[in-house]
Amino acid sequence: MEDETLVKGLRERNEQALSSLILVYGGLIKSIVRRHLGSFEAYQDECVNDILFALWNNISQYDETKNSFKNWIGAVSKYKCIDYKRKYYRRMCEEPIDERIPSDSGADKELLAREISEETESLLACLSAEDKALFWDYYVEQTDMKALAERHKMKPAVIYNRLSRGRKRMKTGCFKE
Repeated sequence: MEDETLVKGLRERNEQALSSLILVYGGLIKSIVRRHLGSFEAYQDECVNDILFALWNNISQYDETKNSFKNWIGAVSKYKCIDYKRKYYRRMCEEPIDERIPSDSGADKELLAREISEETESLLACLSAEDKALFWDYYVEQTDMKALAERHKMKPAVIYNRLSRGRKRMKTGCFKE
């Protein structure tokens, strides 16, 4: 099935198109998930399902003039994997120490923190140092806009514009999966 037909079927909510998507691009999705969540096997199947659900629900956002369907699927998959890493990391930080598996938890937490850091650096690679700091503070540290504006000595409208431009720059220039 060609990508155009596949996209059209997904936009029409044709379940057969979803089955075809799994047949054609399932291997790509699984390989991206294995690459990014390799050490967290328990989350891989759930992540694949969430990726398929996101593709199904957000097919209207796909623009064939900006990117190929395969690259769009890759980008959605990568973002979902990063979300899963963050979710797993938060759970590890919030979970009481006595409920963790004693032999592996410290190593897993360190490995996950390093993987998240590497992923974040690769995501922000095409931004200026100042924009990287804004992205880090806003999206990773989840600093509220008022505190962010005070810290960077900018108006909130300027920060929103820089974040918007940075997201566009990242979408067009940084991701070649």
